[in-house]
Amino acid sequence: MATWEEHGAVRAVNDIQMTVPSPDGPAGPGPGTRWPGFLVSLVLLVAIVVGVPTAIAVHEANGYYLFSPGTAPLITTSSQCRTSGGGELALPDGTPCVRLVLPAGKAHPVKGSLFMVDVEVGQAGPVDWAEWELGLLGKQDQMVPAAEYVGTTPTSELGCQDTQEMVSADQYAALAALARLHYKVAEIPDGVQVDEVLGSTPAWQAGINCNDVITAVNSRPVLSLQEFVKALAPVPAGTVVVLTDYPAAGGGVKRIKVRLTRPPASVVAQGFEGKSYLGVDVQDRVKLQLPFPVSVEAGEIGGPSAGLAFTLAIMDSLSNGKLTGGHKVAATGTMDPAGDVGQVGGVQEKTAAVEKAGAQVFFVPQAEYQDAESVAGHNLVVVPVTSLSQVLQILRQRYGGDVPGLSSAGKA
Repeated sequence: MATWEEHGAVRAVNDIQMTVPSPDGPAGPGPGTRWPGFLVSLVLLVAIVVGVPTAIAVHEANGYYLFSPGTAPLITTSSQCRTSGGGELALPDGTPCVRLVLPAGKAHPVKGSLFMVDVEVGQAGPVDWAEWELGLLGKQDQMVPAAEYVGTTPTSELGCQDTQEMVSADQYAALAALARLHYKVAEIPDGVQVDEVLGSTPAWQAGINCNDVITAVNSRPVLSLQEFVKALAPVPAGTVVVLTDYPAAGGGVKRIKVRLTRPPASVVAQGFEGKSYLGVDVQDRVKLQLPFPVSVEAGEIGGPSAGLAFTLAIMDSLSNGKLTGGHKVAATGTMDPAGDVGQVGGVQEKTAAVEKAGAQVFFVPQAEYQDAESVAGHNLVVVPVTSLSQVLQILRQRYGGDVPGLSSAGKA
């Protein structure tokens, strides 16, 4: 099974679409598909016969999430990539898509195709659990314990985190791509962004939310994670601090009073050294000064694992459109500003989705290569990578890709 992690912590890093699975799932036989309704009923009957009452199946299923193949949207600059009404974007012919938005005159015609990929995630049902117990679920679907997927994150925070991570993937992709193309990009510290608020903690009780931005502690500016930690580290447990907070929902700045507590033993065991505990996971918030606007419209898809795919698409459109050598290329993997490719989750499901979309090549994080290779068919080449530079080298050497150096005005 793939490793379900988030920034080395507890939750999967996926581009996901949260779904409520149908009891029968999509009908149709074949590897990796859900079983038809009459077979599902048979599975439940067998489960009951062998001593697994329905009530037990329902109870057990509540402890799991089902991960299934999603879609592999085409990354395009076409204005015809629009919402289809349900939050997903599609081209007029129904092809799933995400739209790369660049200024007029910057985007070049592209030869070939680049795909990102998502995973459908929903609360498991008793049928899913019964199939899993009987070994009938199929290797392209996975049952993941809720404790592994959610960890200590309240369920209400999951959607916010996925949206936030997609925004970060967009920004990091722009940074990595523009840096590779020798554009100047400035990063201006702008506070600390709340990635997660743990349940039943001082932050949770005070009303701090995922995606809020904190800019001061007791009126002392904190424009970076380092400054934030430095401001809170010496404060004793039981002390009330006032945080200057810009809510994600808007409505203007707030001054939130929070009474800090002693850090829980579980947090101390993970290396926490502060005297008091707030109950948030934060990161640096920066304003990017790009030479021109770059963004991605992805509809309801969230998560950070499209970073590599976005980076390649930005580079392809801003150069000469020949990055893939005319091939159909898919990619998954987080991307940091330095160009390093990070692990994701759901690679087995993603492999099934990109193969269905007609991709010829699928770049995946090196550590998850075996997961992808285990479900890939003969028409899909899975390539393990650790960096953007490695991806570009492989595209050049194996697939005839071309990324010329750029020397236009305004570049470093």
